[in-house]
Amino acid sequence: MRRMSVAVKKGINPKAESRKCAARFWRLFPHLLLCLSLVAYAALGALLFQRIEGGSDSSTEQEYDEFLGQIVSTVQNLTDNSSISHQYIVKQVALKMRHGFKSIWLQRPDRWDFFGSMFFCCTVFTTVGKSAR
Repeated sequence: MRRMSVAVKKGINPKAESRKCAARFWRLFPHLLLCLSLVAYAALGALLFQRIEGGSDSSTEQEYDEFLGQIVSTVQNLTDNSSISHQYIVKQVALKMRHGFKSIWLQRPDRWDFFGSMFFCCTVFTTVGKSAR
């Protein structure tokens, strides 16, 4: 007794089946390539942002601590004087904040690890190109 393959039993032409398989592959390949390109682009961008934003050791933390110390000193000195009102203290602190505060102190290089940078890159992917109506 001779065994026949399933394809022969069902009357499937191997060449036709091979063409169908190749057609499916080429229909799917551009989409897979696009997805892989986005993943590679995001990973490269994440490495770049991690290096640029996260790799900076600066004296901003020390400056910030000194600034906070000045604010605390101002509040302590003004509260020692019982004739000064609460509103005056708030105005003095607000004045110091307006003239001495640097926005760079809010940036934290430790947030720019690889996954934080990857999140930023993916956020940029999904928002670029959307228009407001």
